Parts: sequence; C-alpha cells; structure tokens
Amino acid sequence: MFQGKGKNTGKALNEHTKEELIQMVCHLKECKKFGLVWEDKPEQVAKDCQEKLPILREDVTKTLDLDAEQPTNIIIEGDNYHALSVLNYIHAGKIDVIYIDPPYNTGNKDFVYNDKIVDAEDSYRHSKWLSFMEKRLRLAKNLLTPDGVIFISIDDNEQAYLKVLCDEIFGPENFITNFIWEKTQHFGRQKLNTYNNADYILCYAKSKFSDKIKELLVEEIKTDLLDAPLYNASNNVHKLTFKPGVVKFNMPDGIYNNSTSNDYVLENPVHVKKGKNSNEFSLSFRSRWSQRTVEEETKKGTSFWVKTENFAIRAIYSADKSTKVAPKQILFTNLKNPHCAHSRLDVKVGTNESATSQVADILGNNLFSYPKPASLVSYLITLIFNEKQERFRDDLMVLDFFAGSGTTGQAVLELNKADGGKRQFILCTNNENKIAEDVTYPRIKTVITGTRPDGTKYSDGILSNVRYFKTDFVSKNKTSDRLRREIAPLCTDMIKIRENCFESVIDTDQLKVLRNNRGLVALVFDDGDLGDYIRQIDAIPTDTPVYLYVFSYNSDNRHYEIPDDALHEYISQPIPEGVLSVYRRIFQPKDK
Repeated sequence: MFQGKGKNTGKALNEHTKEELIQMVCHLKECKKFGLVWEDKPEQVAKDCQEKLPILREDVTKTLDLDAEQPTNIIIEGDNYHALSVLNYIHAGKIDVIYIDPPYNTGNKDFVYNDKIVDAEDSYRHSKWLSFMEKRLRLAKNLLTPDGVIFISIDDNEQAYLKVLCDEIFGPENFITNFIWEKTQHFGRQKLNTYNNADYILCYAKSKFSDKIKELLVEEIKTDLLDAPLYNASNNVHKLTFKPGVVKFNMPDGIYNNSTSNDYVLENPVHVKKGKNSNEFSLSFRSRWSQRTVEEETKKGTSFWVKTENFAIRAIYSADKSTKVAPKQILFTNLKNPHCAHSRLDVKVGTNESATSQVADILGNNLFSYPKPASLVSYLITLIFNEKQERFRDDLMVLDFFAGSGTTGQAVLELNKADGGKRQFILCTNNENKIAEDVTYPRIKTVITGTRPDGTKYSDGILSNVRYFKTDFVSKNKTSDRLRREIAPLCTDMIKIRENCFESVIDTDQLKVLRNNRGLVALVFDDGDLGDYIRQIDAIPTDTPVYLYVFSYNSDNRHYEIPDDALHEYISQPIPEGVLSVYRRIFQPKDK
C-alpha cells in the first residue's frame, strides 16, 4: 500500500528536475517487494524527543498502598510514545502480556494526530494511523518476554493494514490468530448491506518457535473426558477385546448378542451384571485405537462406557489423564448460546453494552464511550500458559498502553481476587479530556477500595497497591556532562518502578536507599568518593546483595571504588547511562 499524495503528483515525467528523478529512483529501490508501504507522517511527540528526554514523576497524592502482600501496580499519565520510551529502560523484556485497544481510525473523531482530529476526508488518514501505530508497536515488542503475547483490538477500518504491519514488526511466523469477538447482542436499526456486530483481536507472540511451536494459549485443561468416542469413520476396522469389568453399561443386566448399529459388530455375547461386563468380549468397528492401545490405557486405569445397545463404546480416562483445550477463534457472547466464550474461572465474555453498564455503575456516569468489558480482557489473560511448568500463569506482568477507562486494570485486579494470583498491571493513558484523572484512576480506585467517587459503596473492594506517575521532560539543550548531572537524580522514580521498590530507608539529595522483597536498592548521585556512602549503606542490615546505581559521566560502574572492607555485596551499574543508552537507540535520528 502506498497512501497519500506526494508533492510532485500530477507532473509529467519530463517536468521533474534531475534531483527529483534521482530521489524517485532511490525511493523505488528502497521499496519492499512485498509488505506495507505508506508515506510516513512525522509525529510531534516523536520530534519533541530530539530536544527533550522523557522522565517520570510520581504523584504521591494518588498512592494506594493497602496490602503489603500484593504487588504494586502502575498508572502512567502521558503520551504513550513517551511512556513506552521510558518503559524500554524500566521493563525491557519483562512484560508477559500486552493488551491494547487503540483508536480505530473510523474518521468519526476517534483519532487525533498532532493535536488535530483525523476525519474521514483526510487523504493521509491511513498513513497517519500507520505511522502512529508503528512507532508504538516497535517499542512495545522490545518490552515482551521471550514467551510474551500481545492482543490488539481493532475493527474493519484498519484490521487488514494492522495485520500486515504486525507481520512486519513481529514476524508472520509469530502470528497466533485473529479472534472475532461478538461485541453486541443489541440489534436495533439495521445498516445498509451489513450490521457490524463483531470486532477483531489480533494476537501475536514475541517468539512462537524454539525447537517446536510453543503452546502459549490454553483455554482450559479437561480431566473428565467421558465423551471420548473410540469410533472414527476414517480408520480401519479393528477387533478390540475388553477384559471383564472394564466396561460400564447404561443398560439392564442381561446377555447381549448383537449391536443395533451396522457400525459395530459384537463378536461374542457379552454378559452384563451389576452394570459391567462379567466376561471378556470383542467388538469390531472403525476404531482410532488398536488392541495394544486398549491394553496400555487399561493399565493406566482407563475404563470404557457403552450407553445403548448400539455398542458405541467410549473411553473414560483415569484421573491423571487430561487434555488441553485451545481457545476458539470466534468469541460468542450470547448467554443462551451453549458455545458462549467463558474463561476457565467460568466468567463469560461480555459485550460493549455490558461494559458500558459496568463503567457507569463504577463511576456513576457515562463519561467513557465504547469501553471493552473486563470479562473480555480477563478471558485473554487467563489463556496464558507456561508450557515448561505445565501451569496457567497467575504471576503475569500486564501492560495496556491505550488504557482508556482502565478496563485492563480492573480485569487484573478481579483475576487476582478470583484465584489468589500476583499479577501486576501497568496502564498508560494521556489526560485528553481529563480521562486519566476523571475516569482511569477513579475507576481503579473504586475497584480497589470498593467506594465510588461520590462516596457510595460499590463493592467490598480488592485490596491492592497503585502508584501514579506523570511523564515530564529534561531539555537536551546543554552539555553532555551537565545533562547527566541534571537527569541522574530524575531517574529515581523510574528506578523505583524498575526495581519494584517503594519503601524509603534513606532519602537525601546525594543518597537514596530503598527496600524491596529482594533486599536493598541504593542510588548515589555524587561523583566523589563512594566510601562514605557505602558505610551508610553497610549500616542497614541485609542478607542479600545491594543493587547500587551510581552516578557516572560515562558507562563506568565505578565498582572498583567500593572499599574492600565493605560489609555487603554490591552489584553496581552507572546512571544515567542506562537510560541515555536506551534513548539514543530510540530517539537518535537514522542516517539518511
């Protein structure tokens, strides 16, 4: 796809200057043979980072610290391009699940680019959206763990283009599926030709292959397989013999000589006594099992079941027999539909209508349009499976960088309450129309405390912890040394999130010591001798290594300055070099 009007559109070939023709030829050489090509539209938030660098500042007035046993969740207010840039230092390779619901670019005032609404008449509408999404998805990919998964909600306006873009960024080999979510059960006035009652959820893995395809998504594990027929029309006929007492019958006791079905041939009479076969008998039919498999499964404790006189025999596996059920591509939401999608925790996936009602119930108003239901996001999160450990993950780090009303945060909190998990969320949202302050944060606070913004009771609450941060900036318009001096102490809040440590032990201008469940994290901002600072840290009891962030004018971690008689073991790294190296990779202009 090449979308948008070039400045030379309409000229005859002989009207182009030599320089223009050279540029056109160079552009054609650079074009891919297959893929998505569009006219990149510069974005101001990215251009700003050529002159200033993003940091985070905590708004301590919004701290919720209610349960020391639970992890700390993070809300970041600011443009998600800046938030993702910061997270590339804080959480590179640490995010297990990303769920996002980006603007759908319908042309109906739902997408803003460079502070201007992109409407349906904008000839660069798709190019702007693709430029917008590409920057963020490339930053997001770097955050995923090797087994990480991303889910992206989208509709028909950009679904096809997004699929090709994601193939380019994540690799077509890492595509898992394109879920189809039945988003409504309300069918009012019909539109021309079709009625849009479904959205899509594109799903990609960071890396789906190792020595084989990884099993990353599992809906549930079934241990009761009563409906496992042995008959398979495509198999050859096998004569299977069953030992006395291994077949259960839902038929009166007695002697049976024949099957009422042409598919099964009873080779000898079977004597049914007290609901089981008292003698050995043989049955011939098109079976997916051989006699050897029957004997192996019988030794494992597998038994068999015949319901009627047609002798359509089924396997009843032993208690330790299980099978993994993959999620279905179509997520039905009609509660009367026997195939209605539901999680292994038996929560059924809801619709847009149910989501709108839920947000209105929490906030007491309808400030947010078309939210996704928490049940949809929680369903997706419950699919994450640890193949090596053969267990569902309940300790995930979940990121949503189009957080909107905070649906993902609520889903994580409710899942932890349901199964005792230790999942954490990071929500990133701008404050356009005060959404962060009036919707996202109040919703999360209500779910945690159980009290609505107006003081009325919503629920019994879900004890958890939240820290609220805002993006801010440091000007690059200064010498390198001065920039390092200025930005180093401003990395404190970023390091707090990175190390998940928020308990302050020492807090001075030059030394900050924090405690987390791993031990101590220390930050030294002085470029002088480390000895005095090490002695202060040594005075704090700990049985674990101290993670030391030490100021440096370069990439030197200054570990050699730690006195030989230091009481603690120190693992040091330079600041702000770690942050600056990440920003150089992201913001440094590419060679033309």
